[in-house]
Amino acid sequence: MQKELLLEILSEEIPSRFQKNALVNSSSLFTKILNEYGTNFASVTSHISSRRLVLVVKYLSKKTGNVFKEKRGPRVTAPERAITGFLSANGKEASDLIERNGHYYLNIAMRSESITELIPQIIEDFILKMPWPKSMRWYLEDQRMLSAFWVRPIRSILCIYDESPIDAFIESVGINTCDYTYGHRFLSPEPIRVSDFDDYAIKLKQNHVILDYRKKTSAINDELVQQAMVMGLYVSYDGELLEEVTGLVEHPFVRVGVIDGEFMKLPAAVLSTAMRVHQKYFTMTYPDLILAPYYGVVTNVPITDDMFRGMNRVLRARLSDAKFFYKEDTDVTLEAFAQRLSNIVFQENLGTMAQKVDRMMSVANSKDEHRAVALCKADLSTQMVSEFPELQGAIGEIYARVQDESENVARAIGEHYKPAGASDVLPDSFTGARISFFDKLDTLVGLLGIGITPSGSKDPFALRRSALCIIRLLCDSEYDVLGEDNLSWYITTLINAFSEQGVALSTDTLESVHRFLTGRLKVYMTDKLLIAQEAVESSISSFDSFDFNYKNAMIKAKKISSMIKRPGFNTIKEALKRVLGIIGKEEGRQDFDESDVSFISTYMDNLRNHINICKEINEEAELFEKIVWISELVLEACDCVLIHDIDPELKSQNLGLLNKFVKLVKSNIGIE
Repeated sequence: MQKELLLEILSEEIPSRFQKNALVNSSSLFTKILNEYGTNFASVTSHISSRRLVLVVKYLSKKTGNVFKEKRGPRVTAPERAITGFLSANGKEASDLIERNGHYYLNIAMRSESITELIPQIIEDFILKMPWPKSMRWYLEDQRMLSAFWVRPIRSILCIYDESPIDAFIESVGINTCDYTYGHRFLSPEPIRVSDFDDYAIKLKQNHVILDYRKKTSAINDELVQQAMVMGLYVSYDGELLEEVTGLVEHPFVRVGVIDGEFMKLPAAVLSTAMRVHQKYFTMTYPDLILAPYYGVVTNVPITDDMFRGMNRVLRARLSDAKFFYKEDTDVTLEAFAQRLSNIVFQENLGTMAQKVDRMMSVANSKDEHRAVALCKADLSTQMVSEFPELQGAIGEIYARVQDESENVARAIGEHYKPAGASDVLPDSFTGARISFFDKLDTLVGLLGIGITPSGSKDPFALRRSALCIIRLLCDSEYDVLGEDNLSWYITTLINAFSEQGVALSTDTLESVHRFLTGRLKVYMTDKLLIAQEAVESSISSFDSFDFNYKNAMIKAKKISSMIKRPGFNTIKEALKRVLGIIGKEEGRQDFDESDVSFISTYMDNLRNHINICKEINEEAELFEKIVWISELVLEACDCVLIHDIDPELKSQNLGLLNKFVKLVKSNIGIE
């Protein structure tokens, strides 16, 4: 019989934006806790909906296996009798001591225990350790104390092992475990008794709860698409909104509504944002992608006609506001809105948004760039962005077109917030990419310059994201955003611009910004591009200073990463390390023409001939194999030839030839 543990923690509504990460975090944490207790099991899976977090452990053994727990003892400097007493109390010998961080430790074998006795403590540990972006405590009336932290107040805990309920009191939240759950809050509010996970999933479905997060997402999307197709329409795919409504409902009900014709004159971005952000409605389009006067809505209960009329009234009120704001805003020029930026604080120590624009002006170098910079933040003063902050940039572009700005300037205004992260699209225009670069670099220079840096997981000013976006603009954009200047010029110019505004940045700001960007570049290449760590380090270390071409560094790292996987790479690496240790950095840089040299040593003469052959090889794979062969010759020569010969001329010739090998490896393999 399959020994299964079913655990459900039922609470008040879990915010939808927390649910996707909770799916991963809960199963990995529960797995870790089970391992710490020495249990044997096959797998841990998790499920989540708006009110419940569920964990299922398959083939969980009835008793724990052999497990060791580390016990800390006295300091290393403690008296001998204290150390002896620690060993005696635990039945250990001096050879069992582990020394770490100034203390002695022992690995203590724990006795095998019944899983039913451990489950309550496992649940306690899980509740105390489960990470939530935000959590809360609530008052436990019977215990006259506050509960442990959880995302929302817990109402019940279902716990069944091997088809039998576990009866335990979970002290941290003041709840006794049980063998029943609840279905849909409104459609099936009565308790439901279950025996195992299969029974649990079937009965939840019968009581209007779709437990599987991914199946629920698919069901919502499929129903929206099907209802739109009946009307000859398409649903504008919105992954974030789809995830949000999935987390809001336990059983989805879908309906298509109508938008009043008077609002269809609003820009599509305004319409879709007003519906998406405030109402959680899906936008629909005609086959030619023109916005259609319809929307899709998903609810947690069947939509009655009265509910539907209420939804339309609320939407009409929201769109009426948007229509009013649009009319009011377009009666004012973007220049007038830009003049109000002096009333908007960028950061309390770095001045206003108007001052930020002035600093960005200092690095702009074309008419379109200056115009786009002057207007790019103007929409922050508009009523539309005040009501819909998500539209900043997009509204600036719309208003720029209404006021007959050039296409290049309007696009740059709309694109200068891109990319917003690792997966966001890059600006399509050169001017847009440049303005985006100016904006993000100004933020990074200013905040790092006044000593604001991320700490651990905390990054309230999103500096890591700003740096990542700069790196993507430097590495991934089809445009050269630096132009004829290097990165240091832009950083220094912005530092000077801050100084002219009376903001004194740290004297090491230039180095700090370079160091921070280089660090994030390494993370981007290893975590996002999956380039080998060794290749990344080798690529970046090959540059003499912080001020290097990021795109070239990325290309080089990719090349090295591909080389690492090839047979023979370690031979090349070993030979290079051996040679660099012999010739030294200064001697290794000397120029040397070995063509007229007649080497006395057959090892060196053979090496010279093979290095010369490389000049005639154009195919990369063939050249790599040749360099592997040459590396073996190098190792053999280093073993058999006195490189630092007592004869100065022979020594110079030997070192010069090895230097040729170093240059061959660096130029074709990329490692340093």
